[in-house]
Amino acid sequence: MAERLYCGVDFGGTNIKAGLVRASDRAILSQVSIETGREHGPGPIIGRMIRAAQTAVEQAGVKMPQVTAIGIGSPGPLSHKRGVVFESSNLPGWRCEPVVQQFQKETGRPATLENDGNAAAWGEFWAGAGRDVNSLVFLTLGTGIGGGIIVERQLIRGGRENGAELGHMIVQAGGRPCTCGQSGCLETYASAWKMATRFIEALDAGEKSALSCRHKSGLPITSKEIVEAAAGGDPLAARIWEEACYYLAVGCVSIARVINPDRILLAGGMIAAGEKMLLNPVRAKFAELNWKLRCDGMSLEPEISFASLGNNTGIMGAAGAVELAINEGTIKLN
Repeated sequence: MAERLYCGVDFGGTNIKAGLVRASDRAILSQVSIETGREHGPGPIIGRMIRAAQTAVEQAGVKMPQVTAIGIGSPGPLSHKRGVVFESSNLPGWRCEPVVQQFQKETGRPATLENDGNAAAWGEFWAGAGRDVNSLVFLTLGTGIGGGIIVERQLIRGGRENGAELGHMIVQAGGRPCTCGQSGCLETYASAWKMATRFIEALDAGEKSALSCRHKSGLPITSKEIVEAAAGGDPLAARIWEEACYYLAVGCVSIARVINPDRILLAGGMIAAGEKMLLNPVRAKFAELNWKLRCDGMSLEPEISFASLGNNTGIMGAAGAVELAINEGTIKLN
């Protein structure tokens, strides 16, 4: 039986990444990254995605007919079953784009489309920090907050294929407005972008910080500067950071009550804050807020940990989506 080779394409608003993955040992054989070129519209962007996949295959010294199938991870909303991206708030002009159809036409290989949060979750389950569990929830902490849910080894896409929008759980009823149209979403309190927004609002309101001069000089303030200032004892930075950790813990408690996975994995740029500044405070607040029920003295709670795939999450998740599609029967092999 021929070695299964999966091409994973990770499509984002800034970059398109593609890689060829050997299924047997989850090894990335090659990978490329190109700019998305978001100003060019859906047709040219899909063309760039296809070329990235072709380049990754060529760089691995493989011919496209040897590739088992291609997995595509994309921001939603989208339809996995139809292979269509409905639209994108970050990419103008996208309306019901038949991404899978275009890939199959140009490459001659089967293809599958998955929400990028779902793909990343499946990647960690397939090849990362979730390989030893049956159920997990994945939270990616970056400009926004995305995620994915796996229960008893099954990916949960939700009703109409657009569930698992974990960044839009309500963690503060009537709270801060979110770009999604709701108020009080987890994303508005614990994402890198919104945390920086709250910090700058506090500076503009007259609160003092070691970063005040940076702000007055017009230099950007990101979550990285905030966590560094918090670690250095800056009171305002510490308060904003502690609020983010608190709301992440609130979200994890809600996840535990609804799903109670074996593991909750945190990923994305914010985990660079490390165990001391991020993981330990979230775990501590989770323990404080969570119920206190036990079974014969055994904890019934999920473990909260960092994801492990790092910059390879998108490629590995998209590649893993191929195996998922094969298992589900969406892709049928000859």
